[in-house]
Amino acid sequence: MSLFVPRTTLACVDCQYPRLALRALRLSMAQCEFPAVKFFTDATGIAAQADAGIELVPVARILSAQEYSRFMLKELVRHVATDFVQIVQWDGYVINGAAWTDEFHDYDYIGARWWFREDGWNVGNGGFSLRSRRLLEALQDPEVGIDHPEDNAICLAHRALLQARYGIRIAPAELADRYAFEGTRPTLREFGFHRLFNFPLLYGEAELAEILEAIPDADFCNAVSVSLVRRLAELDRVAEALHYVRRFQRVPERYAQLDAQTRAELEQIVRGLAPTAGPRGAP
Repeated sequence: MSLFVPRTTLACVDCQYPRLALRALRLSMAQCEFPAVKFFTDATGIAAQADAGIELVPVARILSAQEYSRFMLKELVRHVATDFVQIVQWDGYVINGAAWTDEFHDYDYIGARWWFREDGWNVGNGGFSLRSRRLLEALQDPEVGIDHPEDNAICLAHRALLQARYGIRIAPAELADRYAFEGTRPTLREFGFHRLFNFPLLYGEAELAEILEAIPDADFCNAVSVSLVRRLAELDRVAEALHYVRRFQRVPERYAQLDAQTRAELEQIVRGLAPTAGPRGAP
């Protein structure tokens, strides 16, 4: 029997990979029961695939990460009637319902700790995050701009204003580590996680391949996928790492558009896996 998370709407906003987004909602619902579950998408054809208990909320197509940030900062509040909203994405969802604690509700925002920021400013990632309705209402303050990414807007750019004017409380790093992981070393007992490069910690070769088949090669060719290849290499899953390198090779025009640092990182990984895997300047 799944754990009941009170006063909380489970929500996902996705116009790019609706089937993967539904998967994330289903997996989260298998771990926990929520009073409401909402899927915001323009993919009206997905309605037939939505499970009972998932409310499909039509939205105008969200074409960019910047538009996603605008929706999260300024539009989401109109759709949340509960005291809290648990945000999931196709690459971040609940994996351990038993890790839930009502202590999470003591704060207005909690997300995985950012491993690349200093203490006191290192919570938290928005891809898998718990937010209070009080926070969503505070974000309507006209001095809170539509900044991107939206988690930076909340936890960094407008944090002082939100705390001073509205008493918004962002969870401490210690609690955030129990809530979710992104780039920190996980125990896999956390409530949830975020980011594609963590999938190899959760899934074997066949399951991972099945999930990623839903993503076209052109979309897959990005910096996050390079991190996935690196994680597979670290886990000594060499054949899989090289398989995903070949997905970059299938879209050379898209690969050429990546920034030089990302290309150099992938080429370094490839040299470590198989020195003859590709010519200089290509993965």
